[in-house]
Amino acid sequence: MRRSILFFALLAISTVASAQKGGTITIKTSNFYAGGGLGFNTLAGGNGNGYQILAGYQFDFELNGEIKTAIELGYMDSGSFTAKRFSPDASASVSSSADGVWLSVVESVPLSSSFEALARLGLDFGDDDGLLVGAGMG
Repeated sequence: MRRSILFFALLAISTVASAQKGGTITIKTSNFYAGGGLGFNTLAGGNGNGYQILAGYQFDFELNGEIKTAIELGYMDSGSFTAKRFSPDASASVSSSADGVWLSVVESVPLSSSFEALARLGLDFGDDDGLLVGAGMG
């Protein structure tokens, strides 16, 4: 896991360094942002209501003239699931949940003046350790 963290940190730093090409990085408070979300999850017949919170920083530079880069740190909790087991004992059930911290690099490119496409690559640290990959629109 330590090698994964190191690899991800070096990837993020090299992206920033290559975009800056020897320039200085200025941290602006206006580039920080925060967000959150609610999740309504289903697993093997059980339901869980979860949430996530995140904070990020969008860098001022643009790769290739239009691709924006941000780094996000967040926490996710899936909620608790209680599902019936498929067994002869109909009263048997299993409970599960997942939570953890994640760190990701987000690249976004404008599609129009109102919409952008985004891609996310990162790591999840917690009950659900592993690679975090995503795509979406904003």
